[in-house]
Formats: sequence, C-alpha cells, structure tokens
Amino acid sequence: RAQQDLLEEGRPLDVVRTASDPPVPPQEALCSLVVGNRRYTKGGGGGQLESYVLKALAGKGQLPAAVVLGCADSRAPVEIYFDMQPGDLFVLRTAGNTIEGGFGGLLGSAEYAIAVLKTKLIVVTGHTLCGAVTATVKAVKANEGMPPDNMGVVLDNIRAAAEMSVKTLSGAPLEQQLKLATKLNIFEAMHKMMKHSTIIRDGIASEELMLVGAVYNIEDGSLDWVGPHPEQETIVGSTLHVHRWREAPYSRKSMPPSSPDARAIIDRLQAGNKRFVEQDELHGVHENASFSHDVEPDTILVGSSNLRVPYEDVFDSRPGQ
Repeated sequence: RAQQDLLEEGRPLDVVRTASDPPVPPQEALCSLVVGNRRYTKGGGGGQLESYVLKALAGKGQLPAAVVLGCADSRAPVEIYFDMQPGDLFVLRTAGNTIEGGFGGLLGSAEYAIAVLKTKLIVVTGHTLCGAVTATVKAVKANEGMPPDNMGVVLDNIRAAAEMSVKTLSGAPLEQQLKLATKLNIFEAMHKMMKHSTIIRDGIASEELMLVGAVYNIEDGSLDWVGPHPEQETIVGSTLHVHRWREAPYSRKSMPPSSPDARAIIDRLQAGNKRFVEQDELHGVHENASFSHDVEPDTILVGSSNLRVPYEDVFDSRPGQ
C-alpha cells in the first residue's frame, strides 16, 4: 500500500534533502529511483518545484541519493525519468554512457560524490536505440574501423561490448544484437568504475556502496534493471555476502529434524492431519477429551488466527499438546 501511495501521490514536495541530513542508505536510494520511474511512466511525475527547495540546497548544501552515469542522448533525461528534484541525483552524462580509458574527470566526479557527499548508490543507465551503440555494432559487423576523431574515441570505448554481442548472437537480427550490446556496454562501464577507482572498489567491497545498471526504454519511459555486474566479487576481490543473498535464486529446502523427539512430533502431526482429512478415528479435541495439568506443550505453531482454520482439529491434537 505504501508503494501504491507513492505512485499515486507523487514525490513529497515538502521534503528537501540537504547536507545536514544523514546519508541515504543504498537500498532506500534504489527504491526511490524505482518508484520515481514508475510514477514517470504512469504520467504522475514532474511535481512543481518550490523556491524553498532551491534556497535550502543553496544554504545547506547537497546530499544526492545516487550517482547516475547516463547517456548524453537528449531523449534520455535522467532527472526526469526518475522523477527527481534538484539535489536528489549527481548526474554524469557522456555519449553511450562510456568511460574513456580508466581515468579523468568522470571517475573523479563520481568519487567526489561518494567520498565527500556520502552518496551510497551508483546507477549506470544505457537506453534503447542508442546511436553510439548502434554505430559501433554496425561498424563491427561490417569489419570497419572507428572514425579518426573524438567521436571515434567514444565508439572505441563501446567496441568490446559490440564485438561480444555480435560474436554471441552471430546469426541473430541486428535488433537483438543491439539489445545485448547495450547491456554489455553498461557492464563495461561498471567494470571500469570498479577497476580504476579505489574509492568505488573499496566501497563495494565493504558493502557500503551499491553499483547497479539499468536500460531506459525511450519508447515507453520504463527501466529494465539489469542488477550488479555479474563478476562483481571477482573484480573487487572480496566475498560479498549481501550481494550473494540478493542475487541467489530462492529455493525451498527440507531441513531434517534436529532430534529424534522432533521427528516423532512431526510424525504425530502428519498422522493427525491425515485423520482429520479422512475423518477417520479422530481422538483429539472433543467433549470427553482428558486434560492433564502435568502435560507440557511439545509444539509451537505459528499460523493464521482465522476461525476457519482450527489448528487443534487440523492436526487432531489433544489438549495440552
């Protein structure tokens, strides 16, 4: 219900996050971005900006919830599709959401937000129909070189993702190759961030910093969250327990009883439930059932309080059990 309220009511306009507030936990920051994008896709974003927001940020400083590396494409406006206001996001944009080499102003800017502004979340966003990704994939397929200018430098940073996509989906249509190249290009940028920034790498290793990727769909405004880098633990050189817990698929496991007494109790409960289902020789709760004050319960049962689920009858148990 709380999430539905956020979707319907929009972002709270009376809340201004400044440097005087505590840092935003990465999970809370990520939730804000997910919900903000859902508001945007439902047409509920873009609340009116009040002057006191700007005055508070100017007077008390900024405390962005997330660093976002996005593409410079004018059809992918980061603050708008996350439905955020000034002070919420520390945005870095380059064509193709690329990081040139492993050094320079872009990584330094991200490190500033993390080390000084105490931001705990980094999001790398690519987008569908990206011109830079499309040009690179087409060049790779045609076995052509990159242009000998600054635009060629940008495309060269996408080459590895394009080559992997074309190799993996060699017989697939161009549309599928572009989709995979876009995702791999996001992972490439994440890899460079972790490899070339000690601040980012150490933050992830200590599990104080979260780094995730997403693909923005310029046709409907939605985001496809691709999660963390699949080799994140190897890159940062650390076992990330919380990361494993988030990424591991859920599986049901039957745990064996810890003692012979527990096994006997489980057998009794199963037998009692079978009698209840078959209505065969019930000997649990009834008018003539005996009860001894010396009997101690052997089972703690946690369940619904619904009157239509009488657990004593369901397990055909006697008083005191």
